[in-house]
Amino acid sequence: MALMKIVTPPLVAVLCVALAGPAFAEPSACGFEKAFDRPNEQGTRTVHVYRGSASAEIGDVKPFAFVVPRVKVNTDGTRISYHKDDPRAQSLAINDIRNAFRNPHRPISDFEEIRDAGWQPTSKVWEVLSPKIIEKDTRSETAGQPCMDSKGYLVSMTAEPARDKGHQGDCDQTKWIDALTVPAAVLPENSQFEAGGAKVRNVVVALTLDEPRRMALGIVGDTGPENDIGEASVAMNRILNGLPEGANPSNHSEADNKFQGPRSILLVLPGEKNRAPRPLDAASVKAFAEARLNAWGGRERLEHCLSEIPEAN
Repeated sequence: MALMKIVTPPLVAVLCVALAGPAFAEPSACGFEKAFDRPNEQGTRTVHVYRGSASAEIGDVKPFAFVVPRVKVNTDGTRISYHKDDPRAQSLAINDIRNAFRNPHRPISDFEEIRDAGWQPTSKVWEVLSPKIIEKDTRSETAGQPCMDSKGYLVSMTAEPARDKGHQGDCDQTKWIDALTVPAAVLPENSQFEAGGAKVRNVVVALTLDEPRRMALGIVGDTGPENDIGEASVAMNRILNGLPEGANPSNHSEADNKFQGPRSILLVLPGEKNRAPRPLDAASVKAFAEARLNAWGGRERLEHCLSEIPEAN
């Protein structure tokens, strides 16, 4: 009897641990608490951003999470974003040229004027266009002009390239993260996200909150304006909307009306351990994001922790 009294408690304890399952099954598994607010919809609305508990599995960092009522479409980095002869994006381009302006409130006629003047003087070109969005040509014969391909599409950039080869100014569109193929989200530039370790190439997981729930695995692909949050690439929005692989918008109106994603939660895994290595393409991004999400606890943990975020319920 004395032997049984000594052996039984450890056995029970072992069984209890085995039956308890992974740590994230506890009600406070993610530990999400409100961390800060971000402006949205040109500053007319506010989005609450939450931070979870640090997880050793993802490098002892605290994930970010926030809910947006809609996932807006970002086209930068793709070959058909802006066209010199279609500034309103009605038939050739998929984005209005004003989204590549330094000041989006300027009229389209300002672009048409510099285009019709043959991009001269170049100083005036960059008073209209943003050099953070449209690549500036550094090649000898066309230096200072907007980079453009043989079909008249302007070369649009992302905050970081998708591969190490190439350099800014060579006008090679393929070096940028392709919004048509790579699932990616946009975070505000110079924000609390960056201060918390979330940079371009960090893992982002988007999950729609209404049925049927769809999940897109991706990365932070670009930085955006300070008064908006919740933009994602065409590829990420395609997944969130359940559209067939390879489907792309044919103009700006279709990008907004057909590809804009539904109410979703975005989970961001900050830190160097959760930054996808280059070169970046659809397959490598999906594989890396899936591995890092699974290290954190996977879709099961994310869905379990929705209860900690009021906007997700």
